[in-house]
Amino acid sequence: MRKHPRIIRLLSGRVELREPWPTEEKFFRSNPNVSGMAAEDGRVVLNPFSVLDDRQMKAVALNEAARIVMKRDGIIPSFSLTTEQKEAFCGYGSIEDIKATVAARLLSEDPSAMPPTQEQIDFVKRLSAAMNEADRELL
Repeated sequence: MRKHPRIIRLLSGRVELREPWPTEEKFFRSNPNVSGMAAEDGRVVLNPFSVLDDRQMKAVALNEAARIVMKRDGIIPSFSLTTEQKEAFCGYGSIEDIKATVAARLLSEDPSAMPPTQEQIDFVKRLSAAMNEADRELL
């Protein structure tokens, strides 16, 4: 038996995608609606029981990688939220958590982020550039 989950591949922003730990697999089995997560170890874990297609799972991986990059690199969303976004994500934790959720979803083109403001678009462009710059450092 492995001591650590296998690293599957490197995602944008130099973020590793790994297999789930047994406890995470148990959680995912019980929660197929949770497609993935930015794990505490700074890696992305996708739900092997998700019903999403490959394209959607790639978007989930990008979304979660963006969350890790924001946290790891101190890229803090400073934009304002719309009233609709505040209402839609009111149960997602602190205002900082909500902003990170909105930014990551906008980056992965998830329509649940709601229509963005120009300030949000500008932040996501900077986040995308930072993730691409991190990728170029590997070359």
